[in-house]
Formats: sequence, structure tokens, C-alpha cells
Amino acid sequence: MTKLPVSDHFQLEQIAEGVYAALASDLGGAYSNAGIVDLGGATLVFDTMATPQAAQDLRAAAEVLTGRSARWVVNSHFHSDHWLGNQVFADTTIIATHKARKAMPEGIAYVREFQEEPTEFEQLLREEEEAAAAETDPVRRAAMQRGNAQARHLLAALPTLALHLPDQTFHGRLNFYGPARQATLIAPGPGHTSGDAYLLLPAEGIVFTGDLCFFASPPYMGNCEPQAWLSRMNRLEQHAAATYVPGHGPLGMGVDIARQRQYIVKMEEMVAQGVEAGDSLEQLQEQPLPKGFADWAGSLNRARANIEFLYKRRV
Repeated sequence: MTKLPVSDHFQLEQIAEGVYAALASDLGGAYSNAGIVDLGGATLVFDTMATPQAAQDLRAAAEVLTGRSARWVVNSHFHSDHWLGNQVFADTTIIATHKARKAMPEGIAYVREFQEEPTEFEQLLREEEEAAAAETDPVRRAAMQRGNAQARHLLAALPTLALHLPDQTFHGRLNFYGPARQATLIAPGPGHTSGDAYLLLPAEGIVFTGDLCFFASPPYMGNCEPQAWLSRMNRLEQHAAATYVPGHGPLGMGVDIARQRQYIVKMEEMVAQGVEAGDSLEQLQEQPLPKGFADWAGSLNRARANIEFLYKRRV
């Protein structure tokens, strides 16, 4: 077994010979997961995480593990926690879907605001850290601390943060061939966002899903098409992969995709019933998570955001 590099921002897991998942650490600057794939003679990196600090460690790990710099980098979608590390790979060909690249400038508007007014961001962060220290529920406190740690890493990156967009876009499928393996980059259509992409390693039964999958926590629904997303998850399951590497959370299997699909269906049902009963948004947000998802209570802020998104689609 290959000795894996160590980072404060992520933990590496080898899931096949020459294939690695970089799983975000709770208090690091990665926030989202990434992947390293040795094609044999060329290296592909899937997503560049939420900060240049994490991306620098990701690049170094890829070079140690494969013996070369990355030739290609994939951005799975436009949410910035998956590509703010792009500047570290500026000498590499960075690839995304057409729609993801188009949406990226709008998706980083908040980062530009933070760069213009860093003192305001720092004050907000101090308030959030004080709120986390005062939180008595240990699960909620841990969730708040994770978010604050990621924000603290972003604050440190602001003075030198360069917002580097992809160099190349694609539609449909894009195949990569090497002596060691084939990889296929797939744009399945709208789902989590308007321009998602995932990476399939067919021979190994591995899929790097980006945020089409969140495991062990609620998926973020703020830019999704719920019914389309359910269809995309069905398609992912049809690959019958042995290992799915989600955008957030631990490695998973088809059963984890099924659970995420169940969450989306139940959330839609809960909000629809609440709207029909005349409940306000605030009343809906105070309801407990759907039955069977109590272990996701550490991400209540995301659940509240999902309820707001679904509520506004119906009123």
C-alpha cells in the first residue's frame, strides 16, 4: 500500500491502484472533497477545494503519488467551495461544463465582496465564533465550528486569492485515455446545479460525483432542480459502482445515494404539506427533520436553507 501524504486540510484514501480520494477534514480549509487519478503517464485532479491552502496540499500530494504534475483539472460545478483552489493549478488545463463556467463569476460575488471589505467579514466571523462558543448543543456547536474554521481559512487567503476560471468547457462526455486506465467525464444535465459533471472510472467501479452526492449530511439544494436531481441520482446508481466519492462526506455506495434521494423526496413532501396547511416559512423551519434523518441534525442550517428554497418555489 502506498504511503499517503498528510495534510491539515484533508485525509487521503487510496481506493484503487493510482486512484485517491481527498476527503475534507472538519477544521481544515478544503471543505469539499477532491480526487487524484493516475491515468498512467498523465494525472487528473477532480476539484480543487475551497481555498488555495488546501489546493496547494492537494497539488503536492498528486505530485508525490503520481510522480508528475497534473495535466488536467476538473471543476465539478460552479459552487466556489469546489474551485477556489484553481489558482494553484493555473499552469494546468482546467475543465468544466459550459454552464458551470458561465455561472462561476456570479457564484463568487460574495468572495469579491469579502476582498473589498475584509474587516466586515472578519467582524462577522468573530460574531459567529462567539455564537459557536456559546452554543450548548454539542452537535450544533461542532457544525458551527466546522463552518467557522473554513471561513477563517478563506479570510487568510483573501489577500492573494486569484479567481481563476476554467480554460476549457465540454458538453456530454469527455474521455481520457492512459496506459493505466480510462476515465470518462460526464455532464448529465441539470441536477444539483445547472452544469454538474462527474467522473467515471468504469474498469475500477469508481465515481467522483461532485455535489450530485452528499453522504452523511443533508445535500445543499439552493440551486437545484429537485426532480432532475433525483433522475441524476438514479443514473449514478445505474453505474453500480463499488465506490462513490461524494462532494461532501465519507466514501459511499449505492445505498447512500438512495438515502439522499429519500431525503429530497421527504423534504419536498414536508414543505408541500406545510404550504397547503398555511404554515409560514418560520414554522416549517422549526419542524424536525423528516423521520429517519435525525443523525443529520448537525447540519440544521443547511436544512433550514433547503426548506426556504423549496418553500419559495411553492409560494
